[in-house]
Amino acid sequence: PAATEPTNADDNNDSDEPPFPPLYESGEDFEKAGDCKQDAADCKSNGDWEGALAKYTEAVQCAPPSALLYANRAMALLKLNRPKAAERDCDAALKENPDSAKALRVRGKARKQMGKYDLALKDLSLSQSIDFDEGTVEDLKFLSEKHKEAELAEAEKRIQEEAKLRKRAEEIKQAREAAQKEEAAARASASSSMPGGMPGMGGSMGGMPGMGMGGMPGMPNMADIMSDPEMMAALQNPKVLAAMQELMAGGGPMGGASNPEKLQELMLDPEVGPILQKLMSKFAGGAGGPPPGGAGDGVPDIDEVPDLDISDLPDLD
Repeated sequence: PAATEPTNADDNNDSDEPPFPPLYESGEDFEKAGDCKQDAADCKSNGDWEGALAKYTEAVQCAPPSALLYANRAMALLKLNRPKAAERDCDAALKENPDSAKALRVRGKARKQMGKYDLALKDLSLSQSIDFDEGTVEDLKFLSEKHKEAELAEAEKRIQEEAKLRKRAEEIKQAREAAQKEEAAARASASSSMPGGMPGMGGSMGGMPGMGMGGMPGMPNMADIMSDPEMMAALQNPKVLAAMQELMAGGGPMGGASNPEKLQELMLDPEVGPILQKLMSKFAGGAGGPPPGGAGDGVPDIDEVPDLDISDLPDLD
């Protein structure tokens, strides 16, 4: 397992615990270190964990310590309710021997005491796989329950977050559908108001003489005009629609001759002019040629006009 790099700090600034005991720095007095370890074991047997801690620390400073020595001092620290210092000593032990079952076990118990349940579970599970300890079984049971609780809490949190996302997605969908319905209704309203918005252009297409189905012979069919995509697109423009209404009120596009100034003004308008010109061309084309003579309209045929003798004209001089 990966061990945290231990530090030889004199104190523990982020904890209410006393300063950490020192780590090994220098020294080669192995005989004295052995004597200190024996004294520490005697203190431990008598339940004197403060004495054991002092002797283990003295042994650490005499000669390069083993992983077991650091693990033993960590156990003394844990007995004295100093789990952070115990965790640090176990890190130092695991740096010397990554497979130290005792260092893993003590660090797991220290982490359990600090509420680091997932890390504690990993340490104790690994220590049991290396060297089974009956006294660790209850700790593992407790940590397993905590792990299940954490998983359930995480699952519940994830479900709530997913529900919020689904709700938000549904709100966005409904808002989009409402906007599409409003847009469609607006288009339908504009389209339905177009034919009836101009005098003589009602739904019956026969309101204005010459514009509807039953209008003047020779005039263009209103259905043909209204089926022209360009005309229908232009009539969506309020300015063009108003101009057409004004013309229809004055007798239709061909009636603009009664007000040539107004007609010229509309023809020069870049929005109205092209549409008006096209509409007038339809009217002019639909009206056909001049009515034939002899139809009882009082217009004589050309053959009936007598020949004039130019000599009969008076001399202007």
